[in-house]
Amino acid sequence: MKLRTKLLALYAVSTILIMVVLGVFFYSTLWKERLSSVREDILNQLQHLDFSLNAFIAEVESDVNNLAANETVRSRDDRDFTSFLNADEKTYKYNIRESEQKIIDILNNYSVTRPYVNSVYMGRENGSFVRSHKRERPTRYDPRDRPWYKLAKNNPGKVMKTDAYPSLTTSDINIGFVRSLVDKNGIFYGVVGADVTLVNLTNYISDFKTNPHGKIILADRNGVVLAGLSKDMLFKNIKDYSPDFMKIFTHSVQGFDYVNINNEKNYVFFINSTELNWKIVALIPSENIEKPIISQIVMTISGLAIGLVLLSILTLIGLNIYIVSPLKKFIEETDYITTTSDLERSIDTKSKDEIGLLANSYNQMIKTLRITYKSLKDTEIDLIEHRDHLETMVKDRTSQLQDANEKLSVEIKERIQTLNELAVAKERAESADRLKSAFLATMSHELRTPLNSIIGFTGIILQGIVGPLNDEQKKQLNMVRGSAQHLLSLINDVLDISKIEAGQMQIAHENYNLRQTIEKAVESARPLADKKRLELTCSISPGIEYMTGDRRRIEQILLNLISNAIKFTEKGLVKIECEPEDGKVNIKVIDTGIGIRDEDMKTIFQAFRQIDSGITRKYEGTGLGLSICKRLVELMGGKIWVTSTWGSGSTFSLSLPEERKNV
Repeated sequence: MKLRTKLLALYAVSTILIMVVLGVFFYSTLWKERLSSVREDILNQLQHLDFSLNAFIAEVESDVNNLAANETVRSRDDRDFTSFLNADEKTYKYNIRESEQKIIDILNNYSVTRPYVNSVYMGRENGSFVRSHKRERPTRYDPRDRPWYKLAKNNPGKVMKTDAYPSLTTSDINIGFVRSLVDKNGIFYGVVGADVTLVNLTNYISDFKTNPHGKIILADRNGVVLAGLSKDMLFKNIKDYSPDFMKIFTHSVQGFDYVNINNEKNYVFFINSTELNWKIVALIPSENIEKPIISQIVMTISGLAIGLVLLSILTLIGLNIYIVSPLKKFIEETDYITTTSDLERSIDTKSKDEIGLLANSYNQMIKTLRITYKSLKDTEIDLIEHRDHLETMVKDRTSQLQDANEKLSVEIKERIQTLNELAVAKERAESADRLKSAFLATMSHELRTPLNSIIGFTGIILQGIVGPLNDEQKKQLNMVRGSAQHLLSLINDVLDISKIEAGQMQIAHENYNLRQTIEKAVESARPLADKKRLELTCSISPGIEYMTGDRRRIEQILLNLISNAIKFTEKGLVKIECEPEDGKVNIKVIDTGIGIRDEDMKTIFQAFRQIDSGITRKYEGTGLGLSICKRLVELMGGKIWVTSTWGSGSTFSLSLPEERKNV
């Protein structure tokens, strides 16, 4: 078999082996990464849905607390209140007095102004029962025997929620919110409550779009379907839809699993609702997740195969030019010399590599043979001696030739390995660059643009340009705008860290007033401090005025540090100090918050790391803020550090080059 054929076979086998090994590796890696990414995205979407549900529950609880605190509703004189203890449906007539009518007006006004409320009611210890509207059938009714009354009575001082139950007037579900009435002496005398329909929530869940596409299902802790499936499945156990579903209710908090529905595999992602102890489930057909993964794997392996084929072709061409062809010429010349015994002929080669050295050695050997042969012609004794010597020389030269061949083979293998490693490194670098570019483009276009539109259009509506709004609508729209702005800030953090890591972050060099910048940041954060009743102070040395640098990034860093200090401080104060020192400006953000443990000090400035981590963490955030601050400060030639005592507060300090400029 010729050398060219052997090399071709070797490259074919190597290419196939590399494709199989890397194909299996890429398949396993990309599959795990994609599935992990999809899991994280879906669980984030479910958390957002849970946030909306919790906000709705908190609003209703606040309203019920206000009702229970109303002096008219709390009236102790309930002797003449409506009672159905001995009511006869055929003969019963209402006899509502003035004091009771005032309460009914309050309850009715609450029901009318809140479209999600079915009814508002109040039961008393004397058995009386007052509603926002009259009962359709005035049958015998004792509120003291009802589960909602007992629930509130057994849990005084807080709003309690009943289990979900089918609405009698709509095709949706209801929840009762009740609170006990207790006088100043702590004596219980009644319960006030409201029945709330979740029709808007179930419509929102039905229309909620997951990515990848799937459906959202809401079920209680026993697996009873509340929303997300067809109407005939409402208030039926989810195991009737698929027996495999019940295994997710053995999980305590959140996660994902697989279920078979009509012999088709589906991915199930789920979390627990923090307020109602319900399961929020995302059901996604397996093909919606697996097809994109398989397509990406096929494209990656195809690109790898094309690269390996091109590499093999180029390598074979190089081997043919620099090794095979010179060796072929070398063999032809040696065959000619062997056949003709023409020792005057030499091998002519222009190569200066190992093959050239081999040819030179061979020519030297032929020259030696030629001299030796001439000497043998002179005397027979010399012929015998030179024959013995010639055998030794042939062995030596053969050994040298073998050594040269082995060395050449080793170097060829090393060069091939180097070429393969360079190709793999190049492919990985190009793949990483494409992924980062795609990430930045997708985040910028797909997320920031629609979020800015949401914020802009919500602002237009709140200004009343498209028509007047009531207080409740303004409240809801403000919640929407606040959530959108919060999400936009998180996206901006991710984009900032990506730009910094890619070396694309531009730092401005402009003249700005540092004092005004610090004061502006403090005033921007003051509403957060006021909300938590924290003292927020600012102390700036009189010598601090104008500096040269990036004003917007300095303000971003200060806002981040001050907001963090307020977030992790429950009582006490947050103080900002600024003073010059040896050609630099030192800024400190001091708080009396929870502090930082010693073991967390090394990771505090790492991206996506937080002191309060895990699924039960108390404080929100992405873990990018401090990492962005550190990198921005370093880009501006400064440094940032932290000192802290656990339980006694923290001090974040940053030092920036002064570079003052008088104006």
